[in-house]
Amino acid sequence: MSTASLYKRIVRRETHSSRAGIAITLAVLLIVALAWIGTEAVLAAVGTAPLLLAPTDLVGSTLDAASAPVGVLTAVAVVVALIGLVLIVVSLAPGRRGRRGAKAERTVAVVDDRVIARSLARTASYAGDVDPSQVSVSVGKRSALIEVTRTSGRQTDVRSIDEAVRDELDAYDFSPALRHKVKLSEKGTVGS
Repeated sequence: MSTASLYKRIVRRETHSSRAGIAITLAVLLIVALAWIGTEAVLAAVGTAPLLLAPTDLVGSTLDAASAPVGVLTAVAVVVALIGLVLIVVSLAPGRRGRRGAKAERTVAVVDDRVIARSLARTASYAGDVDPSQVSVSVGKRSALIEVTRTSGRQTDVRSIDEAVRDELDAYDFSPALRHKVKLSEKGTVGS
């Protein structure tokens, strides 16, 4: 295996979450349901009392479900459809963690989005000459939003903040790359 493909595999493993948790949960639920049905079938074959419901009663109540009130059937159908929809979305959606890969000369680094947000907040704070507590950064899949709260009595230069953040992001080699937007908050704080 080449080094490039190994690095790509490592980054993929660290930036995407596994589906093992939901698969294990579904498997355990299915095993429990099948074990219960098997136990009920064995108890019915031996002729002892069922644990919860005899297989013949279970089949009979399932067949009689069509005569249940429409509201109950609709509610059951909606719940089953929602569970199915959630399972389909979970299986198809990319399980992305808040991390991204960055290549170096002979290695690869995985950087958490919170670290990137802190770094961008510090850069914006210095560039805009505002207190670090007045800068809020949120990092999404492909974008970073930097919101700066102005201080009363001082001018906040959004252009210098934008340039400083752009320079910092250009210095990184993140995959996926980040676009940024600097926004000046409508509210302000009282300067000391």
